[in-house]
Amino acid sequence: MKRVVCVLFLISSLNGSWAVSVLPFTESFGTNTSNWLNGSSQAPNWSATGGEGGGGAIFTSGTIDTSGFGPIIFRGNNSAGASGGAFVGNWLAAGVTQLQAYVWHDAPVALNFYARLDKGAGSAASSNPLLVAPTTWTLLTIPIVDSLGAAGVFQSYGAAGAGGFNAIFSDIKNVQIALGAAQDASTQGQTYNVGLDGVSMLPEPTANALLWLGAILCTGLRRKRG
Repeated sequence: MKRVVCVLFLISSLNGSWAVSVLPFTESFGTNTSNWLNGSSQAPNWSATGGEGGGGAIFTSGTIDTSGFGPIIFRGNNSAGASGGAFVGNWLAAGVTQLQAYVWHDAPVALNFYARLDKGAGSAASSNPLLVAPTTWTLLTIPIVDSLGAAGVFQSYGAAGAGGFNAIFSDIKNVQIALGAAQDASTQGQTYNVGLDGVSMLPEPTANALLWLGAILCTGLRRKRG
């Protein structure tokens, strides 16, 4: 009976988080097998060192274009099998509450970076700009909440009639990072090196604590039976 209770507790603690992957999940780029692409849908340059904390990371180049959203520089696409499909699925059912990523660039001034979280067919949540200083790994944090506008998390949910926040985050296909301009107009048309590391999906902290509590309780039951 205790074993049944233990299993039920673990299942309820997960609360559907298997819909994407076991959370938290981080693509660390520790090996050259992530299947992430650059903005041209080609393999980026992988380095075993030089990332945030000195580990692996991927690098490419990006040219500043101030028209529209800005060029995509990194693609974690479902069609390429990025991160083994770990980012694909229903983020809402899985309990994903944050997306984080470390980014780097070598422009002489701070640049704006964006996240584009894509369902496909023009339906994507595009973040508001996140300013990143030059030549330092910077953590971007994007709360997964329904918040639009200049003071919100996202600037748009894609084409009109695309379905909005719930439709997008219940069926994520691609995670993409885009490069925007700086306040300095001299960056327009210039090409810079950019890097990506530590792309993470994070759960609600309380849900994660429940999962650990369930694991501890089950471990205790097994030891007592032994």
